[in-house]
Amino acid sequence: MKKIFTLLLSSLFSLSLLAFDGSKLSISTISNNMDLKIEIDGRRFTMKDNTITLRNMPDGYHTIKIFRDKKKNGNGWGFGRKQELIYNASVFMKRGFHTDITVNRFGKVFVDECRIDRNDDWYRDEEGDDDYYDGNNGGLDNQYNNNVMSAREFDMLKESLRKEWFENNRVTSAKVVMDKSYFTSQQVKELLQLFTFENNKLELAKYAYRNTVDKRTYFIVNDVFSFGSSRDELARFIRDFR
Repeated sequence: MKKIFTLLLSSLFSLSLLAFDGSKLSISTISNNMDLKIEIDGRRFTMKDNTITLRNMPDGYHTIKIFRDKKKNGNGWGFGRKQELIYNASVFMKRGFHTDITVNRFGKVFVDECRIDRNDDWYRDEEGDDDYYDGNNGGLDNQYNNNVMSAREFDMLKESLRKEWFENNRVTSAKVVMDKSYFTSQQVKELLQLFTFENNKLELAKYAYRNTVDKRTYFIVNDVFSFGSSRDELARFIRDFR
């Protein structure tokens, strides 16, 4: 069993350290009179010239919401304006595919996808593209965000940890992976939910922080703790982190 687990971890490390191809997502409208607001995975993105394209999208499901303004007057997101939700879906992004979402002049939404071909002219023209991990949009602030563990790799990791009989061994295995991979706060939270003892959760929460790409949303990890003292200790650790 140990040999199998070691081989699985080795394969996982190799996958994580490969260049991240990712996927692309485009959302656009053909109407100049339609003011759309875009929300992806709970984060707001700004359209430029009626379109937005995000590169380096991690594969897996993403929650996409598109809002349309009912009124032309008013400023800000949802202030002074009535927002109509015209699209709300969990879209599966395939690695190496470009997903295109188009909103027509009547507010109907159409979704299509195509495999990315690096030889296409439109693929090489990325000057106007935004990065899914860009701090201006998503708040992800680690320079190694392109190596963040994919959904498939993360599922493999969780399944491997579940097969560990003893929690101390599970902690050791988790640390080995954390040393060589990068995670989102949500992924760290899900990993900690695989552990029973509060001290182990706290230890791993501290250990994973340095390789977490969206540190500004690390507060969601607090949900796994049963005691306020653990949340306070993690907060002190983050304040003193260098």
